[in-house]
Amino acid sequence: MKKVMSSVLVGAIVLTGAGVTTAPVEAKEQTNSEITAQASRTVSVTRTYTTSNIPDSIVYAEDGWVGILEQTSIKELGLGKYSVTFTGTVVRDPGFN
Repeated sequence: MKKVMSSVLVGAIVLTGAGVTTAPVEAKEQTNSEITAQASRTVSVTRTYTTSNIPDSIVYAEDGWVGILEQTSIKELGLGKYSVTFTGTVVRDPGFN
């Protein structure tokens, strides 16, 4: 019996030294979790701006879809106006009914 206990103790020390540790396992009540897949889609929006106020990104929140759209192209229209396209991935707003 003494030899078996020594082997177990040495084995525990070797495993702990190798970065393997053990902790007491506590029994817990099993719970059911709900996993919700979130729908997403890519959206592009084109807006007209003057040279002094063209943002790098815009917040999109329309028809229950939300997200940040990044500037993807600028086209000069003349007279200080620019057509700016923003594109990005939006997701369904969980609070939208």
